Amino acid sequence: MNKNMKIAAITAVMGVMALSSCGQSKGVINFWTGFGTSMTTALENVLETYREEHPDLTYDIIHTGQGGYDNLLSTISGSVSTRTYPQLAVAYPDHMAQYNESSILFSLDNYIKEDNVNLDDYYQNYLTECQEIVDGQTMGLPFNKSTEVLTTNKTFVDVLVAMTKGTENEITGVPTTWQGVEEFGLKALNALSNIDKYGIKDKTLQVVGKGAFNGVLAMNANGEVKCYNSKAALESGYSVKVDLSGINKNDFRILSYDSQANFFITIVRQWGGTYTELTKDKNGNEIGVMRYKSNEVATALKTFNKYFEEGIIGIPSDFGESSYTSTPFKAFKTIFTIGSSAGVSNCVPADNLFEVEINPIPYNADKPDCKYVISQGTNLVMFKNTDEASRRETWNLLKTLSYDPVTNATFAKASGYIPVTKNAYQTDLYQSYLKDTSLTGTAKTMRDAINVNFDDYLGENTTWTQFVDPGFVGSSSIRANVGSIMGAVRDLDPKEVDVNSLDTYLKLLDTYYQLDKGHIPQD
Repeated sequence: MNKNMKIAAITAVMGVMALSSCGQSKGVINFWTGFGTSMTTALENVLETYREEHPDLTYDIIHTGQGGYDNLLSTISGSVSTRTYPQLAVAYPDHMAQYNESSILFSLDNYIKEDNVNLDDYYQNYLTECQEIVDGQTMGLPFNKSTEVLTTNKTFVDVLVAMTKGTENEITGVPTTWQGVEEFGLKALNALSNIDKYGIKDKTLQVVGKGAFNGVLAMNANGEVKCYNSKAALESGYSVKVDLSGINKNDFRILSYDSQANFFITIVRQWGGTYTELTKDKNGNEIGVMRYKSNEVATALKTFNKYFEEGIIGIPSDFGESSYTSTPFKAFKTIFTIGSSAGVSNCVPADNLFEVEINPIPYNADKPDCKYVISQGTNLVMFKNTDEASRRETWNLLKTLSYDPVTNATFAKASGYIPVTKNAYQTDLYQSYLKDTSLTGTAKTMRDAINVNFDDYLGENTTWTQFVDPGFVGSSSIRANVGSIMGAVRDLDPKEVDVNSLDTYLKLLDTYYQLDKGHIPQD
């Protein structure tokens, strides 16, 4: 090595040593999530604010998206043996249970006590799932939460109300119960299939047969409705409100449900059944078991088989979709869709083609004390692969994201999720957002979904119960399997089985029990 090269090498080493001695060479806190683009943007913004407000951080915060929650779980689980998992991550309760079984999950109780974190400030249904993983310990803190809402094509409903006013099939508004959904649906299908009965038929306007399917419904300023075979046939003064062109009756459903697992789990509760529960085995060990094979649940499935047969209820596969029904909803193929409050932005049509309204989901009129709606979302967890210094700094970040009112409210507002503490909900920032009368379109729809959560589901005199199901090793498999039950109920062939017998549905439920034999209760 020549003299100049030696000098350069020594200078580089001294430079690194100087950076290190000045505190500019930092360690790293890796933070992994399964968020999509919009959630990642919202998170990156609050992380940048955190860095600015904490200029003396010893560790760099590196956020990495793992391409979805399932991939996040598999990546962390696959890195246990090499101890290359992150310091911080988001996790669903069943994921937390798997991490705990691998002995990598870190209890937060000592930090919570040291920093006087008031756990009573959290909405307790969010906190519960963090405290059921290990009895008596807090293994994470809530972060991003949502609930299910009924997204409504208000314009479509208004047209049906106007069409049927004063008739024997009069529709008065959005149904609140499942029985009401059936009644609304039968009346709506009757009206759409036999529009000549409602004073709409006009031969000079080339009305499509006797029904509105494959045509358009238009309204004038006086609220009078007419059906045309195309937009080109519109009279002066009429504008299209419901576009059913290219939609046959067989393509149409009154209400669709996004998550098939949530669909099943929710009606289990609404019909008075139990989905899963934590219990003890004969040796006193805590285990999770299935409880959904019951007469109550069989009754629910029998009811929905009827709704499927009537063309009232749809699921994504009815529209050629794999997961969601926001696209069919925007195309007038369904009037209502049930999905996450955090996802309602996907249901807003381009150019405000129709007005969207957010309502509570339907409940079972026969069991008004069982008005259940699911709560979902992830929690923040810490892992054990770090020393105390980095763990303290990781905790400070976790605590800020979850517990700091302004930080959590800022993230919630930007992402469409729900604040997890009462103090975050009550911040001036968030209250101004909830009361902002200038919001329109997608922004208004997102805000309205939050208001349904706080005004209807969590309101002072609410009769609703938001629920979460316990997470345990194996609960993710159970959830994945029950996600196909409603499709199986829809596909029952009355020529092969007695769809009016509860035994048919009990046998169906038993086939799903056999998929998770290790969680069949022994009692």
